[in-house]
Amino acid sequence: MTDAATAESAFGAMEPHVHRGQCPVQHTALNSGGTRPPLSGYELFDKLRDEAPVHWIDEGRGYHLLTRQEDILAVAQDPLLFSSRYFLPQLGGEPPFILKPVNLDAPEHTKWRRLLAPVFAPGAVAAWDDRIRTRAGELIDDLLPRGGCDAVRDFALRLPTSIFLSLMGLPQSELDQFLLWETAILHPGADGTYAGLSPLEAQDAVTRYFADLLVQRRSAPTTSDEKDLFSLAMTWTFDGEPISDDDLLSFYLLMFEAGLDTVTAELGYGMLHLATHPQDRARLVADPSLIPNAVEELLRVYPIVNSPRVLTRDAEINGCPVRKGEYVVMGMSSAGRDEALFENATTVDFDRTRIPHLTFGAGPHRCLGSHLARHELAIAYEEWHKRIPEYRLADDADFDEAVSGLWGLNSLPLVWDAPASRS
Repeated sequence: MTDAATAESAFGAMEPHVHRGQCPVQHTALNSGGTRPPLSGYELFDKLRDEAPVHWIDEGRGYHLLTRQEDILAVAQDPLLFSSRYFLPQLGGEPPFILKPVNLDAPEHTKWRRLLAPVFAPGAVAAWDDRIRTRAGELIDDLLPRGGCDAVRDFALRLPTSIFLSLMGLPQSELDQFLLWETAILHPGADGTYAGLSPLEAQDAVTRYFADLLVQRRSAPTTSDEKDLFSLAMTWTFDGEPISDDDLLSFYLLMFEAGLDTVTAELGYGMLHLATHPQDRARLVADPSLIPNAVEELLRVYPIVNSPRVLTRDAEINGCPVRKGEYVVMGMSSAGRDEALFENATTVDFDRTRIPHLTFGAGPHRCLGSHLARHELAIAYEEWHKRIPEYRLADDADFDEAVSGLWGLNSLPLVWDAPASRS
C-alpha cells in the first residue's frame, strides 16, 4: 500500500551513514505519537533489518533498536542483563505510572506471575469461549445489515474490550468511556492528545476510576464463589501480607492497557490482510479448520509490540556495544518477518507449519494473556466469516496507523453486500 520511500518519509529523515559505535544512527521518531500510512511501519522495519541488526534511534533519550529475531530472543531470555525496570525511552524521563508486573524483575515479577498463571491458563481461557463467541456474534449481527463499517472502531475495538469488562467484572455500560481512555493512552494524535487528553491524563483517569471501584468493592464485597479478576486480585497476598492499594492500581492499569489494545491491533491488521487478499479469505471461508494456523501466521507477519529493556551492565549485541543504563527496544514488529528464519518472510502463507514467532514475547515476560488473545482472534475470524464471507476495502478508504510502541490501525473502512431486507 506504500513503497519504501513513502514509509521512510512517514518517519522523518533517515541517516544510516552516521554511526554510533558500530550502530547506524537513525534520526527518526518511531514512538512519539501521530499517524503514518498503513503498513508503512512494517516496510520501514523491513528496510532497517536489511541494513543492520542493531540501530541507534535518536528519539527521546535514545535507544538501540534490534531487528533480528535471534538477537531479540537472546535479550528476552536474559532478564539479568536486560532489566524490565524501564521507562519508555521516547519520553526522556521517568513517568508517574509503573505497570506491574510488566515493569518488574524477579523475584517480584515471579510472585505476580504465580498469582496470574491460573487465571490465564489454557483451561481457564477455554471456559470463556462461549462468551467470546456470543459477543462476537452480537457485534457482527448488528453490523451485517449496514453493508459496511469501520472494522477497527465497530468490531476490533469493541470485542476485546467487552471481554475485558466481563473478565474484570465491570459494567458493559463503561465500554465507550474505556475506549476513549484507551485511545488517548496508546494512540494519541500528533499533538500528543486524543479528545483533549494526554496519555498521562488518561492513565490518571483510569487509575482514579479503579481507586473509586476499590472503595466500592470493599464496602460491598463480591459474594459469588467465582470472583472476577478485579475482586480476586483484592484477595491476593505476598508473603502473607495483602497487596498494597498502589500495587493493585498499577496492576489494574496494566490489565486495562494490555487487555484493550493488543487483540484490537492484531485483529485490525488481520482483517486488512483478508480484505486485500481474497484468495486467503476464501480459504478460511471454505475451510474454517485453517483458522488456528492462520491466526499464528498473521501474528507472525504483523507483530505489534516493540518492548524496551534497560542494560544492567556493559555488553555487546551482534557486534554493537551497549552500555549500562542504555535502552534496547526489541523490534518484534521486525522479528517475525526475518528472512533468516522464515522463507518468504513477509508473505502470509496459511500452509506454513513452523511458525516460532515472538509476537507474544519470550522468556519470563512472555505474555500471560497469549492464550486468551489466540482464542479471541480465532473466534472473531470464525464468526465474522460465517456471516460476512465477502468484503473489501471501501473504494474511498482513507485510513492510517498509529506511531507508538504498540502498532495498530486507527480505522479500517470495509464494505460488503448487505442482505436484502425482508418485507
